[in-house]
Amino acid sequence: MTAELIGRPHFNFKAPLDAAAAADPLLSRLIGTPAFARLSNVRFLGGIDYARIPAPNGRPGSRRYTRYQHSLGVARLALLYAELRGLPPDERRLIGAAALLHDIGHAPLSHSLEPVFKEAFRIDHHLATADVLFGRVPLGAEVHAALREAGIDVERLAAVIEGREEGHDGFFAGPINFDTIEGILRSHTYEKPAPRLSPETVTMAATRRRDAADRDTVDEFWRCKDMVYGNIINCEKGMLADAVCQDAMRREIGRFTRADYLSTERKLFAKLPELRALLTAPHFEREARRALTAPLRARTRRFFTDPTIDFFARDDRARYRQKRSERILEVRELTDERIEELRQDLFNDARRDREGPDLF
Repeated sequence: MTAELIGRPHFNFKAPLDAAAAADPLLSRLIGTPAFARLSNVRFLGGIDYARIPAPNGRPGSRRYTRYQHSLGVARLALLYAELRGLPPDERRLIGAAALLHDIGHAPLSHSLEPVFKEAFRIDHHLATADVLFGRVPLGAEVHAALREAGIDVERLAAVIEGREEGHDGFFAGPINFDTIEGILRSHTYEKPAPRLSPETVTMAATRRRDAADRDTVDEFWRCKDMVYGNIINCEKGMLADAVCQDAMRREIGRFTRADYLSTERKLFAKLPELRALLTAPHFEREARRALTAPLRARTRRFFTDPTIDFFARDDRARYRQKRSERILEVRELTDERIEELRQDLFNDARRDREGPDLF
């Protein structure tokens, strides 16, 4: 344990934000809003959570997480960064709120269903987040009021969340960001052995950049991201889980309205009980192949480090890179020539790719 972590509570993925870290009354108020509470019924990995952990028992490796828990974890990292950088109270409050609210606009089953909501109702988590922040939907009224009463510039807050404001050492806009650090290492807990890295350790190393140990820590995190995408997100079970969610909603789109986007998984499964049964089936992959109506073309990613780029120069877009490709997953006994497009964007990487196809 590094000197900066001595005396700090251990990073607990089940309850990552302790009372001391949430002492800011604004953050406490935001956590208590209905909009934030809704995230406790939105699974972190979407359909993958149910397919991978059909019967969670709470033990390590057999536990589902939520966007609520993830958002608390991201806020904890932002507050740690503010402490390390000695940011003034107003800036600390801004980035704490941005980190806490960055996923406030995620739909039930998160990324697994967002493509269908976008096709049918022209809404995604970027638009839904803005609707909540600016109080344009009833669910966002308390969030908007809390931000305004605390003197938060909501326009700037939205820009920080979207990665449109430079600064904060790239932790909201670059490849090494609070959201991805927390999310990748949270996902890694589904694998055995458990991850060696703590989200706080990676955040401190990426902030300080004082020696080779910090460089090696961040490089190891990037390798971990490659493993998580390969073993969890872009693996066959991950692809099938997202695909059956999207296929089920498309077939029953008449049961849904735009308002369902800011609903919960409990309400979603009340409309699609057959989907939950499929996701948690004992032989999920076999049943999923039977349920699908077309082969899948998935956009996959591999992540690598360019060692020729100086870590200490903080040119992370050049050093921490990705390669994208396509993978077609055939579904047996199908004669339909149509290929279903599958889009997986668990950590908002597509948002950060807008400057080029091989940005990082």
